[in-house]
Amino acid sequence: MTEEPGTDIHPLDQHRDPLHAAGVRGLAAEVAAQYGGELTRMRRANGYSNATWVGDGIAVRIAHTPVDMAREAALVRALPREVGHPEILGEGTTDGHGWIVSAEVRGQNLHEVWPTLSPVERRRAVHQLWARAHIVYDASPSLRPHVATHGGYVPASLGDATAAVRRAEAALRLTSAQRSRLHELVEGYFRAAPVAEQTVNHGDLALMNALWDGEVVALLDFEFAVLGPVEIDLSRLVCEACVSEEGRPVDSEAGAAAVEIAVRHMDPVHGRALIHGAAILDQLRDLDIWLAHDSAEGRVEDWRPCRLLTDLLDAKGGYIAPLLR
Repeated sequence: MTEEPGTDIHPLDQHRDPLHAAGVRGLAAEVAAQYGGELTRMRRANGYSNATWVGDGIAVRIAHTPVDMAREAALVRALPREVGHPEILGEGTTDGHGWIVSAEVRGQNLHEVWPTLSPVERRRAVHQLWARAHIVYDASPSLRPHVATHGGYVPASLGDATAAVRRAEAALRLTSAQRSRLHELVEGYFRAAPVAEQTVNHGDLALMNALWDGEVVALLDFEFAVLGPVEIDLSRLVCEACVSEEGRPVDSEAGAAAVEIAVRHMDPVHGRALIHGAAILDQLRDLDIWLAHDSAEGRVEDWRPCRLLTDLLDAKGGYIAPLLR
C-alpha cells in the first residue's frame, strides 16, 4: 500500500508526516485503480480531514485517520437528488482508512473559483449553497437515522466543549473577562441547543464543499453531518461569506446575503445564543487543528482561528455582530 515519500510535499500535507501522506496516496492509487482510475492522471482536490483526488471520471476520498465512512455513504444515498451530491460508486475500509469513490461531476470547487467570481455571482452562489442545504433540512425526518447529535466542530457534551475552552485559554492567554465570556457563550449554546428544532445540518457548509459550474451544482462531503439547530450551518455560512482567508472582516454582497439568510432562519427565541455559541465551537475546533501542527508558524495570537475567536468574544461579536443586534 505504501509508497516512498517524494521530494515535493503537497500544500495540503505540509503539516503531516511524509510517510503517512505517502501511505494515504498509495492507498488512493489502489482504490482508484479498482474503479478504472489512474492517480497520476487525477488532481488533488481541496480538503483537510480527508485526501481527495478527482479525475478519470471518478473522485476518490481517503480518510487520514481511522474513520469508517459507511454512515456517511448511507446518508448520501438517502439524500434527495436535488442536493446534487455525486453518485457513490463504492466505499470501504483498508488498513483502517475509510474511503469513498464517487462519480466525477462537471464543475469547479467553489472555494477555488471564488476569487474569480463577480460580486453578483458570489451573492447568487451563497443563496444557491443555502438552497441545497435547505433541501437537506426539509428531508430531516427521513435522514435522522443516518446522523449523530455531535461531530465535526460540535462536541458530544458540554464537558468536551469545556476541555476545548481550557486549551484555548492556555494557548491564547485570555484575560479574565474573555475567559468568563467564553465559558458563558459555550454554556449558552448547550442550554439552548436541546430545546431548539433539530434538523440535519451539513456540518461543514463551506465554499470548498460545493461545486460551481456557472451556478452551484452540488453539495459535497457530508462527513460532519450532524443533528442539531440550524445555526450550526448558518454560523459557518456567515463566516465563509463575511471573513477573508486571513481572518479579516469582508464587507460584500455575499456577506450581506449570508446575514439575510441567517436572520430569516435563526430560531426566534434562542437564535442569538445558538449562532454565537456555534461560531465559538467552530473556531475552537480550528484552533485545536492549528495547535496540533508542530510546524505552525507565527505568533499564536495571529493565527486565523485565534483572531476570529477573540473577535467573537468582543462586545460586538466579531463576524456575527449583525446577527446579535
